[in-house]
Amino acid sequence: MVSLIKFIRSGLIIALFLMLGKFINDVSDLPIPSAILGLLLLFLALNLRLVKVKHLTPTSSLLLNNMTLFFVPVGVGLLQHLQLLHSYWLAILVSSIVSTLLVLLTVGWLYQRLAK
Repeated sequence: MVSLIKFIRSGLIIALFLMLGKFINDVSDLPIPSAILGLLLLFLALNLRLVKVKHLTPTSSLLLNNMTLFFVPVGVGLLQHLQLLHSYWLAILVSSIVSTLLVLLTVGWLYQRLAK
């Protein structure tokens, strides 16, 4: 019973931050998706120690353990647009490689700067 209450509490905390992100997005018309805003707010709350990590662990562990299931709808959506992918495969491949390299270089550079 106690673990069920902890699971519900952690789910409500995550949902609260998602709803806050949605509210901010609706009010401000920012070009940032509401889910990203909610995650940024949650990240900020965790860094400021307003929310403890142990309060998020039950739901976040379940979500992370089953993350592969969240990619199934994306894969099905890609299969529905194979003709479009076939038409623009080179642009998709080049942009994927360039963006991956940019992320790797940026994270490596930031890590070296922050590790000092």
